[in-house]
Amino acid sequence: MPLVIHFLNVGRGDCTVIEFPSGNLTMVDIDNLRSFDPTTRSEVLEEIRKAAGVLAPIVEKRRLAEQEAKLADPFQFLDDRFGKDAHIFRLIITHPDMDHMTGITRLVDERVIGNFWHSGSHDFNLETWKADEGPYDIADWETYKQLRKSKTNPRALVNRAKDTGEYWTDDGIKLWAPTDELVDLAVEREMANIVSMVLRVKYKGRAIVLGGDATADESWPAIMETINVRHVSVLKASHHGRKTGYHRAAVKAMSPWLTVTSVAQAEYDATESYRRYSTHTVSLRDSGDIQITISDDGVLHYPSDIEKVWKDKTT
Repeated sequence: MPLVIHFLNVGRGDCTVIEFPSGNLTMVDIDNLRSFDPTTRSEVLEEIRKAAGVLAPIVEKRRLAEQEAKLADPFQFLDDRFGKDAHIFRLIITHPDMDHMTGITRLVDERVIGNFWHSGSHDFNLETWKADEGPYDIADWETYKQLRKSKTNPRALVNRAKDTGEYWTDDGIKLWAPTDELVDLAVEREMANIVSMVLRVKYKGRAIVLGGDATADESWPAIMETINVRHVSVLKASHHGRKTGYHRAAVKAMSPWLTVTSVAQAEYDATESYRRYSTHTVSLRDSGDIQITISDDGVLHYPSDIEKVWKDKTT
């Protein structure tokens, strides 16, 4: 049985679905807002205006709506791919930021979830996002808090770097972050991203790394101190591909064949930096959803359409 990983183009946050050969269906983060954040929306509008020229005032709203309509709906994806009754063996919320857990209430209502991974009981800047007139639903936050306390159906698990156990080791998952020290630092600085999980999934000699929202200045240096990060096939760039998640030494050591970003905002975009050490880089905003399959003989398969939009390594 192959390992299949789906990087969903959800727009604002993150959502990755993994089909393990064991049958343990896993979801890493969820975001079903199906909308761009304000900065990305401005960039998309600018692209539309340049392409449309004098027609821009007439077509820009319609074309922006068309772009957002292409964003993935995680619930529709689950229904179409696995059916409405498929259980989620493992739900992982990498850290307590709302763009990584929007839709979790509905997910719990609609799906049986076996175990729930989270990064601890710290809330981080809760009052800030509650006070903001943003798109998030307080019900998702309350559900997240309840899941952290759950003992069965799902069983809540707090994991740290290098932990092992029947719920993850058997599927070739290794936690690179957070360490206990990173958790303490995150609490001290009130920065949720520092506590973000970084996961490596390995199968048949291939490694896929999910960077969560790991930070360039704290998370990655801590990882590099104790873990050999070399020989990565696919990297889901930290913090959506922003500069705040880019750590040159780590990316150079990993030298991924493919780096996947999610929201490439010009002001914060680290794509050009990733291109120095990645054979290819691609934004989900350009490619749409990406399915990567590692077959039983270790061959990595990918949709050929992404070749039209990926960027090659620079020297």
